[in-house]
Amino acid sequence: MSIENIEGLDRDAWDRWVAYRKAIRKPLKDVSMHAAALKLSKYGADQAEVVNQSISNQWQGLFELRKGKTDPTEPKQKTDKQKAADQQIFEAHQSRNERFWNSEIDDPIMKLRLCDALLARYSAYADEPDILERIEALKPRVAEFIRMSDKTKVIGDPHLRSMVGQLFGERGIKRLQA
Repeated sequence: MSIENIEGLDRDAWDRWVAYRKAIRKPLKDVSMHAAALKLSKYGADQAEVVNQSISNQWQGLFELRKGKTDPTEPKQKTDKQKAADQQIFEAHQSRNERFWNSEIDDPIMKLRLCDALLARYSAYADEPDILERIEALKPRVAEFIRMSDKTKVIGDPHLRSMVGQLFGERGIKRLQA
């Protein structure tokens, strides 16, 4: 069968598709050429976009256009339901961590190390809208544990010293050294 008889086929899009398949060394066989042309024609006005999508993703077939965002570098926006679920999970983790924190750990240096790990986690999610509030909420606890700790141990631990610098700046480090 000839593709010339296929109604509504965008010849430019079809020619680009055939040329792409030849370029990737996967030319269309005579048996499947008519079926592929029929499939492309069913996409109507979107035929050129379907071919562009397949070529840009290095696909060997023709597929429906993907709905939604087209730029993979663009961050995905969460729905209100997803945000509420994330908040609920965060609060459950906070509650569990609080119970563990209060019952298991007595050493203030160990608590400072855990604060440092938490700060690192927060820093990894710097693009979250409420992360700065969480970091601010961490400051008083860190200050409390620094007051309870041996200052030479805090200054001597590079991670803890870095955390103090990140939260309180150079002034915080100088106060520890004094």
